Amino acid sequence: MRKIRWMPAATLLILSLAGCSFQAALDKLVPRERQAELVSVGQRFCTDPESVTPALHPGVVRSVKDAVPLLPRECPGAGATWELASYQWNGNITNGLKQRQEEVVVVGTGRDKWTTVSLRFYAENDAPLKVVAWNIVGSKTKPAALTFVENYDKTAGTMRIVIPVLLLVIAALAGWLVWRWRRKRAA
Repeated sequence: MRKIRWMPAATLLILSLAGCSFQAALDKLVPRERQAELVSVGQRFCTDPESVTPALHPGVVRSVKDAVPLLPRECPGAGATWELASYQWNGNITNGLKQRQEEVVVVGTGRDKWTTVSLRFYAENDAPLKVVAWNIVGSKTKPAALTFVENYDKTAGTMRIVIPVLLLVIAALAGWLVWRWRRKRAA
């Protein structure tokens, strides 16, 4: 019975996100300002690693500083475009301790090079979110995160066609069943 209670909410969520582009779905889940902050932090890991120090948890500051000389070979260089390719949020309250976590993937696309910046933000109670884990990978091939975004957008386009057609078929079937029932009842 509990599963049935969640069905209307799940249906509304699916219908509200069905047919949306990845960016439109992301806009419904994450405010644009927060998206811009996340992309900025990811981009600055490549363009100006020292400037991200205030956003870092003290436990990872040293690892970032040690990696600064290695980052140029992983990053796409000047003129790259950056986008948020993945976002996950998690919250928990246990014994009065409020925990928040965000995991994001920011992808930079340059000339024949992609850079995937994976960041995990964490905070307790009302403290600001800080980067507690990070990873940067440069590649000559398109990262899986961007492939997911492209596939999501293709699927969303299909859903824009399939959902209305499916609703029309269901309505036609319901109409036909009512018509048939009335004919049998009249006979």
